[in-house]
Amino acid sequence: MQVVFMNQFEKVVGQAEERSHVFIGETQGLWSAGWRTLNEGVSSVDELWYEGMSWEELLASFRHGVASKMKDGFRPLLDGMLEETPFWERRPAHHQLLQCYADNQDEEAMASALRTWRRAKSVEEKRSAYLIATNRELQLLAVFKPHTLEELGQLPGFGKVKMERYGQELIDMLKDMPRERGFPLDAWVAEAVSDEMLNYWLFQMKEEKYGKSLAAVKEKRSLLQGIRDGRTLEQLESALNCPRRKLVERIERLDEEGYDVMAIVERELTELPPEEALQIESALGQIGDRYLKPLLKEVYGESATDANETEKRYEKLRMARIRYRRTSEASAG
Repeated sequence: MQVVFMNQFEKVVGQAEERSHVFIGETQGLWSAGWRTLNEGVSSVDELWYEGMSWEELLASFRHGVASKMKDGFRPLLDGMLEETPFWERRPAHHQLLQCYADNQDEEAMASALRTWRRAKSVEEKRSAYLIATNRELQLLAVFKPHTLEELGQLPGFGKVKMERYGQELIDMLKDMPRERGFPLDAWVAEAVSDEMLNYWLFQMKEEKYGKSLAAVKEKRSLLQGIRDGRTLEQLESALNCPRRKLVERIERLDEEGYDVMAIVERELTELPPEEALQIESALGQIGDRYLKPLLKEVYGESATDANETEKRYEKLRMARIRYRRTSEASAG
């Protein structure tokens, strides 16, 4: 294997010092990345994070692995693999200190009550729960327990719109809750967060971030392989455990990124009646392919349908739009 990148990591444990290498290597077009422990100057591969031909997946695996090791206390001899600024020179933002402190407190009972409120509000407004308040915002509320609107405004995520919609409701829930420390938060939170706590939290966030990136890359690879293998949408939905709507949206994104997805597009459109296919193609030519809602109205009219039928129609339009774009490009070329 030809090593194309290597960096040494060190971790102090009591009076001892652990040393390891992180590496990226290449052998006849096959990329690999992993972790080697140094024992008396001799290194051996303990963890192989990735081996394959995808540079995108290699980088995602590498970053996730590095973040995990830094969360565990290892520090690189040459920093900058995850950030442009070395970790010892980084100054945490105020909102990071607040979130770090909140994430390290156990307020599950209060957080559970807030999640119940959010669920009810989501049903009432017919909006996604995360648009009302994210899990992190609920944790901030549960830990710091603002008693006034002014105090609520000191928490990240609670701007003018959210304050006007939900501020007083939240204050009514929290104003009688006892709390050990009060506001203003910048008077004490920074001192309450140790360097060790902050570093662990920051690298945990990095690990989660790159873990999601790695999962997304793997899902893309699995989807592309399924398309090449001739699977149908129904088969892919089951194999990838992915809702059908999200699956179709992912296929559209793959097409926009330049991947060949025409095999599954043509397969799914074979079930489309010729007359309906012509109507969709005609509408695409007249209205354009940017927005789906006008196409839906043009092809299917104003007739009321249930949610499932509407979703099926949007699926047909998305698939037909992919074919229309590829056909138009081929004609222009």
